[in-house]
Amino acid sequence: MSPDVVVEVDIRAPVEAVWRLLVEPAELVRWLGISATLEPRPEGRFRFELFPGQFCSGRYLEILPPRRVVLTWGWEDPAVPVPPGSTTVAIDLEAQGPELTALRLVHSGLEAAMRPLHEEGWHRYLARLAAVAAGEQPPPDPSLPYQGADAAPNPLARGDEP
Repeated sequence: MSPDVVVEVDIRAPVEAVWRLLVEPAELVRWLGISATLEPRPEGRFRFELFPGQFCSGRYLEILPPRRVVLTWGWEDPAVPVPPGSTTVAIDLEAQGPELTALRLVHSGLEAAMRPLHEEGWHRYLARLAAVAAGEQPPPDPSLPYQGADAAPNPLARGDEP
């Protein structure tokens, strides 16, 4: 098994539209999280709230509009063994025509126990990105079962594998 999580998806939208969904806060939260602060430039910071009280953060390492974004990644919750800056996410976009974009995400530096959870999460969230980019209703937000006072515990916070 590769030490990296690799997810590829074809998106029925122009590459520029997909790019905006990655680097503009109001666009990002259409498919990932509930709030976002993004500074898409080398050494710029990003921070988004996936669901109430659960934050991911890091720094941008590389920005090549509208083709590539590389950033450090981690969770601010000390119970999650992926602290901010400890892993790297690289997203490459390639136009396959005027209305089709190939997206390839590589998440590296994850410990073996965290790979299945992140792979599942990236598959689900990138399906949401693809739907939003294509103008469709996205699938349910994967984090919703973990929200609210009556919700089941978040397996990410415990570090359980799905």
